[in-house]
Amino acid sequence: MSDRVSLMSCSDASLADSRLTVRQSDNECNLETRFIIVGKACQNNRQLQKALINFKAPVLSSEDGLEYANSGDNTHYNIFVLDDFMGGTFHVLRDREVIGRMLGPTVIVACSEMNQALPKSSRPLYCQSMKDVIICFTGFKSKTQIAKLADLVHYMGGSIRKDLSSRVTHLVAKQTGGVKYNLAVSLGMPILIDDWIHKSWEQRDDVTFKATDDTMMTFKMSTFYNCCLTLLGFPLEELKEMHKLTVENGGTFEDNTESGCTHVVIEEHNIKMLPFDLHPSVKVVKSEWFWGSIQMEACAEENMYSFEQADSNPKVHTPSTNLLGVTPKTLSGSRNRKRKLLRENLAHLASEGEVDSPYFQMKRRSSEYFSSSSIFDHTLDTSVSLKDTPSKADAVLSTPVSQMSTVKVTPRQQVVMELLHTETNYVTILHTVLELFKKGIEDPEQRGGPLLDPMDVKDIFGTIPSIYAVHCKIREELEEIVSNWRDDRVVGNLIIQHAEMLMKAYPPFVNFFERTKATIDKCDKENARFHAFLMKCRSRPECGRQSLTELLIRPVQRLPSVSLLLNDVLKHTKKDYEDHILLNKANEVLKEVMKHINEDKRKTEGQVAMFDIVNDIDNCPPILLSSHRNFVTKVDCMEVTDTLSGKGDNVTLFLFSDIIEMCKRRSKGNFKSPAVSKTPQKAYKHIELMSLSSIKRVIDIQDTEECKNVFALVCRSPTMTKEVLFTFAVINEDFNKDDFLRLICKYMADSVCRTDYENLLASMEAKDLDISLNDINNRSKVSRFSKRVSRAFSLKQTPRKLKRAMSSISQSDGSPMFHTKSRAPLSSSSTLPKNINNCL
Repeated sequence: MSDRVSLMSCSDASLADSRLTVRQSDNECNLETRFIIVGKACQNNRQLQKALINFKAPVLSSEDGLEYANSGDNTHYNIFVLDDFMGGTFHVLRDREVIGRMLGPTVIVACSEMNQALPKSSRPLYCQSMKDVIICFTGFKSKTQIAKLADLVHYMGGSIRKDLSSRVTHLVAKQTGGVKYNLAVSLGMPILIDDWIHKSWEQRDDVTFKATDDTMMTFKMSTFYNCCLTLLGFPLEELKEMHKLTVENGGTFEDNTESGCTHVVIEEHNIKMLPFDLHPSVKVVKSEWFWGSIQMEACAEENMYSFEQADSNPKVHTPSTNLLGVTPKTLSGSRNRKRKLLRENLAHLASEGEVDSPYFQMKRRSSEYFSSSSIFDHTLDTSVSLKDTPSKADAVLSTPVSQMSTVKVTPRQQVVMELLHTETNYVTILHTVLELFKKGIEDPEQRGGPLLDPMDVKDIFGTIPSIYAVHCKIREELEEIVSNWRDDRVVGNLIIQHAEMLMKAYPPFVNFFERTKATIDKCDKENARFHAFLMKCRSRPECGRQSLTELLIRPVQRLPSVSLLLNDVLKHTKKDYEDHILLNKANEVLKEVMKHINEDKRKTEGQVAMFDIVNDIDNCPPILLSSHRNFVTKVDCMEVTDTLSGKGDNVTLFLFSDIIEMCKRRSKGNFKSPAVSKTPQKAYKHIELMSLSSIKRVIDIQDTEECKNVFALVCRSPTMTKEVLFTFAVINEDFNKDDFLRLICKYMADSVCRTDYENLLASMEAKDLDISLNDINNRSKVSRFSKRVSRAFSLKQTPRKLKRAMSSISQSDGSPMFHTKSRAPLSSSSTLPKNINNCL
């Protein structure tokens, strides 16, 4: 509609001008040219008078010029010069059929100074500040408004076009969106508001002024011009930043949709369904739309980022339904039946955390753990970022599960499959870094050009392309090994034959990783487009809400992780296998590569804290100390199950970047052995050191009156034949359990090179896992009291206080056991109970 109005108004505005044009083109060359100076202002303009001398033509003065317009003189070509293109005189002259044209003083002065001929304009021309400017209008609803703007553009030497094409230089819009607006954005065309035309007209008397000057680009249409946004599902800090950016980019925001809202922006990771109904005109978009708009400094096309609500009846992950659409079975009936059903539920939960693992496909029977639809329908789509890197693993994963169920998986094969699984995920992440981030930053065709200078790009990505290339080869060779598995297959050669490439690629990147992070931080703060690009990419599913810095740290962690996996393979490799020697050699190669990595560049406060932690743990495994490992956080808990230390025992979990240390916590008032301790007792006692890759699922137990702050870990290490459930209750009520669980999932995903860490967290009811806290307090008190009494009456080491109590009772004639009749009964205030209480 606006396009049609634009064409009609521009045609009407040009009718009067065309009358002068016809008379001019037919007679100008054969007639004598003369200047008619109209009005006192032009007659007193000394600069104009001086400029007219250079044209060597007669100059006449007139109050309104009408006498020359009505004379019927066909011997002169009249150039009317006047400084008011809005007054009555101008409109009267424009409507008369006279031989000549109308110019403003600015164009005459400019041509005189540049020693140029006067332009042969077909319309009244005041100045040439819009010379070579071709404008198209969009979004205007008023025909009169477009007509006025078109006149001003013509008076300044510009042109108007109905259709937007590559010939158009500027789009003047009333609002964001629409076909013309989106096409202009894709062409990189400047989009301005109508104030640009008005402000340019105000500068019409400035001979040097150009409407295309950089100073006039302040009238570019802002990103969210006339847009009112409602933001849903965003964290508080991100929400504050988005509100600030919305205002800075010309928009407004509302907390509800009832106040003229034009866009609802959804954080799709947190909101799956709209909580209210919307007017059809309101556009519902994903967060990627917001950041993409800021990156290209224009409102992105909403259709490309439309938010699609989830099915109203999906197989969603709820407290009673897992991600495979399988409802956990109610734990009822006999104790044996409960245990069997619990094992099945744990198997389901563990399978959800590794649906894309080749081992999972071979271990589970389709009839036992799969629904009627294929498990691969639920598999995470990692192919999005691996379109150009086809993998043989597809053939492995496409093998029917029913055929795999008959294959016996050895521990060695299981670890190799885990190595393939992590390697595939790692290559996927590197591919995402290069294709999504690096290419997106360097793209010269994007609106505004490349986001960063080539030097900054080099500082950020360094040797990532080389690292990606070598790991693509390792993955392909590992896929071939798994596809044609025999227990004596050689794995160590994977590292040995690529040692030179690893040596060239890794040390330069890891050694300068701090500079990489510094460059990202600097560009993020100084470059608004780059910041928006990072936030847009962060919302993409292949990034899993992780930042570029978090993804780039994976190469720093990868080689130590590979070394640990190779050690696991070595443990399950017979000494008479050829691979036993090669695996040792491969580990030596990795150590040699890591020697060239400057450890100081990778040290953090967490690594320093590990020394204090190790000193506080009794029987702490020495392998806890490692240069590639960082301390993250700890939590004090009480064990709910009896699979670790004992039901009701106080335990502490130390979370590191790739493992979790489980310790029994000794309280300050803990009962000590009767024997005098020569060595101070440590605060913790080691129980279990669990690799994060062995944790298959983190369970958030829903809070009830009887069960609060409880969570569980479903674990299965390569040496375990079944899943084990560890359940804990957080003691400190102020401790944020949700943040802690998400943190575990994040580092779990890092350990296996995955980005979808949210999928590792499940939420269930306590009854589904047979968890109860009813008798924990009583049982733990009884257990502690019985242990103390047992130790107090130990026959090997009787406490001194108890000995003195017994000796005070046995006095007089001989042994007490032969003279009990002469002794009075013990009262409640006797020495024995008092001393026993003291020693207990």
